Amino acid sequence: IPSLTKVLVYSGTTTIGLIIVVGLTIAFGRVYCSTLCPLGTLQDIIIHIKKKIYRKKRFEYIKTPFFFHYSLLAAITIFTIGGSLTLLNLLEPFSNYGRILTNTIEPTTTFINNILAGFFGSFQNYVLYNIPLRDINASILISAIVFLGLLVYMSYYHGRLFCNSLCPAGALLGLISRFALFKIVINKIACNDCGACEKVCKANCIESETKRIDFSACVGCFNCIKSCPTDGIIYSAARIKIPVKDSSEFNPTRRKFFKEMATPVIGLTLPGLANIDSAAVKSGYDANKKHPVTPPGSRSIQHFSNLCTACHLCVSTCPTQVLYPSFLDYGLTGIFQPKMNYDASYCNYECTICSQICPSGAILPVDVDTKKLVQIGKSIFVKDDCVVVANKKDCAACSEHCPTKAVYMVPFEGKLKIPEQNNDICIGCGACEHACPTTPRKAIYIAPNWVHLQAQKPKIQKQEKGFDSKQDFPF
Repeated sequence: IPSLTKVLVYSGTTTIGLIIVVGLTIAFGRVYCSTLCPLGTLQDIIIHIKKKIYRKKRFEYIKTPFFFHYSLLAAITIFTIGGSLTLLNLLEPFSNYGRILTNTIEPTTTFINNILAGFFGSFQNYVLYNIPLRDINASILISAIVFLGLLVYMSYYHGRLFCNSLCPAGALLGLISRFALFKIVINKIACNDCGACEKVCKANCIESETKRIDFSACVGCFNCIKSCPTDGIIYSAARIKIPVKDSSEFNPTRRKFFKEMATPVIGLTLPGLANIDSAAVKSGYDANKKHPVTPPGSRSIQHFSNLCTACHLCVSTCPTQVLYPSFLDYGLTGIFQPKMNYDASYCNYECTICSQICPSGAILPVDVDTKKLVQIGKSIFVKDDCVVVANKKDCAACSEHCPTKAVYMVPFEGKLKIPEQNNDICIGCGACEHACPTTPRKAIYIAPNWVHLQAQKPKIQKQEKGFDSKQDFPF
């Protein structure tokens, strides 16, 4: 789904992963769901555990709720076209699995690692080392736990019900699999009506009584073929049928009309970032701080919010942990999407990992030299809050930590010096804000650029003792 979102926005652009998944589905049905989908693997683990506990408990045919499932897919499509990823972020399997790992599994393993590191360290054994615990947003943690609980319940009692009732990827692949070249079918001559295939079908799509398989709901686990004692279940080429022209065939004019009609409706019901006046940034400290800063490569806040599926890959791989899961910072249209959290850390001057790993195109790839000139925000200095002014004490933390020297010190009173800014070379990395010691609020902070700008290349000045970003950057 993240790859498809990227394709829809950048028409004519596709990804190898999307081509492979679509190709596999056209050829063999929904094998992606049972072999490649991480959330599908998690469900299989839960189902396997259930089999170990209740050996006699078997699956039985359940009519797939296609109307509900496809209606949900249609609703997600309408919301997405209208600029809201709310429903997609809540139900997309790849993104939910990423949030579960990042916000529940990773903190747990880190905590256990730190306990073991302390234990072994007491014996002068340093095979493990202490890893800083990542700050966790309580709302994100609760939502991840609730989703995991729902998934465990559905998988334990109803097999792959999530895949065939709530999952948008499952609905889309189910539509494509209807036209698969190879399908699982029942050989009515060889079938002896034992019902073994239905009992092991975790997708609940085999009705042994009528000898029918709903292949669009089949997740391609092939348990039925393995369990059949008479070769009554076979995997063969599908019969070639003359296609009937469907009234829903792609029509560019209809799609344009649909988008124009859907966008204002969603805009009224779910206010997005497009409706936020950028002038609000100038309205003061509190107004500035409540708006999120997006990472380099995301181009603009609207671009990022329109494409991010909240998979949290960037959050889990960020080496400085400045990328932080937000809740409603982008509004309902951008629920769970990450933001730059300068209270927790800063953006490394030479790091581009998030731009290389983003699967949806919300963060586009940038090289190191380009990234150093991407201005995601600008520094704002609140003079009255500064330690130098308020306490008459020396402090140059912001200047010392600034990689471009956009913040530098100038004479103030007597021997005291006070920060001054050159926002032409500021890139909004947040090093100054993170280093500022003032409380309860920072004397210098980063206000977001709604559309990312290009900063001027900083000049190395002798009075700064030959500052070199590779050698002298304090982080």
